[in-house]
Amino acid sequence: MKIKRLIDYNLCLGCGLCQSIYPSKCEILLDKDGFYKPVFRENLTYREDKHISELCPAIQIRGNKHSGSWGDILYLCEGWSKDRDIRHKAASGGVTTSLAIYLIENKIVDGILQVGVIKNNYLLNELKQSSSRDDIIQNAQSRYAPAALFKNILEILESNNKTYAFIGKPCDIAAIKNITTKYPEYQHKIKYCISIFCAGMPSYNATIKAWRQSDYNDAPVKLKYRGDGWPGLFKAEWKDGRSFTLNYNESWGKILGRELGLRCKMCPDGIGMLADISIGDSWSTKDGFPDFSEQEGRCFVIARTEKGKDLIKMASSDNYIEEQPLALDSIAKSQPYQAQRRKLTLWRLIPLQIKTRFLLRFKNLNIIRLGFKADLISAFKTLIGSTRRVF
Repeated sequence: MKIKRLIDYNLCLGCGLCQSIYPSKCEILLDKDGFYKPVFRENLTYREDKHISELCPAIQIRGNKHSGSWGDILYLCEGWSKDRDIRHKAASGGVTTSLAIYLIENKIVDGILQVGVIKNNYLLNELKQSSSRDDIIQNAQSRYAPAALFKNILEILESNNKTYAFIGKPCDIAAIKNITTKYPEYQHKIKYCISIFCAGMPSYNATIKAWRQSDYNDAPVKLKYRGDGWPGLFKAEWKDGRSFTLNYNESWGKILGRELGLRCKMCPDGIGMLADISIGDSWSTKDGFPDFSEQEGRCFVIARTEKGKDLIKMASSDNYIEEQPLALDSIAKSQPYQAQRRKLTLWRLIPLQIKTRFLLRFKNLNIIRLGFKADLISAFKTLIGSTRRVF
């Protein structure tokens, strides 16, 4: 059974989609490692296992024969929100937030599906249905921790006639695309997909480890990972007024980014190639490396479809976002990790696919062609490191 193998090999993304498909048989629960995992009350039949595995974004990603390292690019610019408050509050200049607000205020969609923190809980995330400017801004900042986003997704799509824009990580976009492929009756309900660039999903344990750098033993009541500046500070706040901060290098570089799930380390798409629009931090560079010193937020914006391009142009024309031209090679300079990652995916996957008997089905993502563009030393080191990790 593919799903059992996925869980046994620790490759599950914890998205919760299997619970949505078979709620009587499956429940997504938080495990001791700080990740969500499905627990099955009954064994799946062959047909049920096949059905889930065809939808599972950890197993199945279907691309569109993308060209180049950065996927399809119909339009590229650097941008930020025209609203200075949004630009400051949001994690990466506020373009994602402003596009969502534009869609709602112009009645192009009825709601925005996005990640936000569970009410009265500083730590845990969930899928939010935002229907107003205030809702969207409330969920504007990045959440570097798991979310069982899809545990109720089919119920949401079945229960009303609303249309949505979906905002999420590249693997979340893959899940939405798998859902609308398998259930074509829902295609008209997801009008736009907007992806953020992603370097992996840390565990909840990593978040706890980060705020415990403060030496406080009691849990905070509020926590943010970024925003209120660019890149912004990791900040935990306590009921009695205490607070604790870490800069981006300290939080992501030394703690959060070192506690990723195995499947994230094998990811073939951290740049949102399946989305209508992909958005990533347009880092300045210093001595050839991204400069994470505090600045005014900005991001690069990639339209991958015609409707994505039209949305960017409309939002810019109506003064929701500011845009300026950007050369393609600027992406690699500001995101060297993602550039290298695409070329090395093949060499990470080879040992894993051998061990799992080719469990993962990644199609039309140019993994092989880009793999042979990697320099030999990096490819060899990645292959050896992946072999040790997997076996």
